[in-house]
Amino acid sequence: MKFDFSIHNFRWATVAFLAAVVLSYSGPALGAGDISTDGRGGLTDRTREVLAISQAAVGTSVANYSFQDNKGREFSISDYKGKPLVVNLIYASCAQSCPPLVMALADAVEIGRDALGDESFNVITVGFDTSFDTPENMASFAKSLGVGDDNWQFLSTDFQSVQGLSDDLGFVFYQSIKGFDHLDQITVIDGNGVVHTQVYGANFPPTLVVEPLKAILFGTTTPYASVEDLVKRVRLFCTIYDPQLGRYRFDYGIFIHLLAGSTFLLAVGTFLVRQLLRFAAEAKAARLDQRQGAHDRSA
Repeated sequence: MKFDFSIHNFRWATVAFLAAVVLSYSGPALGAGDISTDGRGGLTDRTREVLAISQAAVGTSVANYSFQDNKGREFSISDYKGKPLVVNLIYASCAQSCPPLVMALADAVEIGRDALGDESFNVITVGFDTSFDTPENMASFAKSLGVGDDNWQFLSTDFQSVQGLSDDLGFVFYQSIKGFDHLDQITVIDGNGVVHTQVYGANFPPTLVVEPLKAILFGTTTPYASVEDLVKRVRLFCTIYDPQLGRYRFDYGIFIHLLAGSTFLLAVGTFLVRQLLRFAAEAKAARLDQRQGAHDRSA
């Protein structure tokens, strides 16, 4: 039995339950994009193992690996620090899951750029088949799909760097008779170079990539150190995805609710204050009457 779905990493139980969307186990290899069950509709032990490897990478600091593009430019992980970085590994000769995975990522990148700004985050797609994924072939792969921009590079590297990067990201791949079987995975890294979020499957909602980016960019600790921190937190909660528009928008509804709530509380407060003042005035008048009555009787 096979499924095609997508999953996110916030809760391990959710990951395990929806893992059928990610990969399959057949013999020694893991197939990208589909999964075989254990005959009872559950996950195989190998599938659980691979997902555990991927999830264990969350919180890992990614080492400073070096890459190259088809223009001969050198890049390293340290070049991207200070902003969130989205990373996915593919092989350029892949004709099955890699193209739809990259196209789904392109949709998320477009929506993320629109919501967060063109310069707010970077993306790199790295070829892990070092015998074929030359800078020229990676550029041809990107061109064939019509993706990539100044902040999204398609890069090549050496075998040792691929091994190190895949270990740091928890990315699992194996050579097979059809080329490679691999985990369909996109990794979001924070501005400090630490793995923040894993996104799985070749068909995933763009929010699974954009929401972690938004949290990294707008997230702040409390108490707020500055007005800018407060503004970031407002943007975090008020920038929402509208599925009908297919993009993010700033939701002013929260301010309307706050205004309505504040108006209500002000009205209630005003009423209570007036009542307290009235009760105080009546009590004071009663005490004066009692004193006057006592004075009249004594006279």
